[in-house]
Amino acid sequence: MSKKEKAAGEKAPAVLKGKRKMQYNFSKDSDYHTQINNKVMPLSTCNTTSMIMALKQAGHHLEHPPTLQPEDYLTGFLNNPLALDTMKTLTPWAWDTNKDRPIVPPQEVHQMLQWAVNTLLKKEACRFTLEAKLSTLVANLLTGGGIVLSGLFPTHNGRLAHMVSLAGFTTDNDKNHVEEKNITGFIIDDPFGNFRTSYKDPRGNNIHLSKKEFLKIFKSIDNKSHKWAHVVRPVGFF
Repeated sequence: MSKKEKAAGEKAPAVLKGKRKMQYNFSKDSDYHTQINNKVMPLSTCNTTSMIMALKQAGHHLEHPPTLQPEDYLTGFLNNPLALDTMKTLTPWAWDTNKDRPIVPPQEVHQMLQWAVNTLLKKEACRFTLEAKLSTLVANLLTGGGIVLSGLFPTHNGRLAHMVSLAGFTTDNDKNHVEEKNITGFIIDDPFGNFRTSYKDPRGNNIHLSKKEFLKIFKSIDNKSHKWAHVVRPVGFF
């Protein structure tokens, strides 16, 4: 890990106090990653790019060749022979046995993304769940962890299936901000840009969503109690 990465990992979350709410931003803004400059499948790597941001937020360093971006390395690993063999047994529903190839790109399969991260880090750093409570997401951020979320984002021509990294949240109570009733909104780092401009604006760092928007966009859609999430435990958890 470089000195810069170590220093970023030790940096305290940005806390902004307003008259009625507090904003907690745990992302390392200098480490925002865009998928647009990816060398490998740039249009279908929101998943691996968001995961790299979440891993960095949690203090993990994914070893990768110096000639590659970490997200490109992770995508490549997910498409190598070992990963494809694993996919056949781990997620057989995503494998075409007649054509002997993936039905869905491996990086787009949640269980495969979890497997790849944990395999490369050699520890159970990432856990994918369909039942993450809002309080669980916030609690993991507060302990120094990262979160990757999957949703359907509104655009000018419909909705885009997409994944992002959860950077922080806002609350109207600085003493009880972990309680779901006090959460007023969320902050995401979107690797594809700003969905509010139908992604014409490629800058997706620190996009704010109201709690209502968050519940409507992220899977399970409109579910107020559970969300799909890759929960990345902080380095200090192990």
